[in-house]
Amino acid sequence: MLWNKLGATLANSSRSEEAIHAYRQALHYLPGFTRSRYNLGISCINLKAYREAIEHLLTALNVQRRATTAASTSQMSEAVWSTLRLAVSLYGRPELIEHVSSRNLDVLIREFGID
Repeated sequence: MLWNKLGATLANSSRSEEAIHAYRQALHYLPGFTRSRYNLGISCINLKAYREAIEHLLTALNVQRRATTAASTSQMSEAVWSTLRLAVSLYGRPELIEHVSSRNLDVLIREFGID
């Protein structure tokens, strides 16, 4: 997806705000594209928008959970969980780290009101 590649190029050039726009465009055309959702979460972390980052990362994990399991999905999931742990820590919610560590997606989704 070209919008995701543009977003990655912008993010790698320390242009996170512009990258967010590109990732949102990618998700407009392909809402289930987990890589764009993950990248959007990372750009939000770079802008210190930790709650928004958490919401995007949880959405990515929820989309993955609904999809069929594959090796690449598992690999991506590891990266998303790791980044989620960072975002929750930076957000200042240490009581939620246990749920991230145990991968209790349902509790986290309820906590952040994700559909």
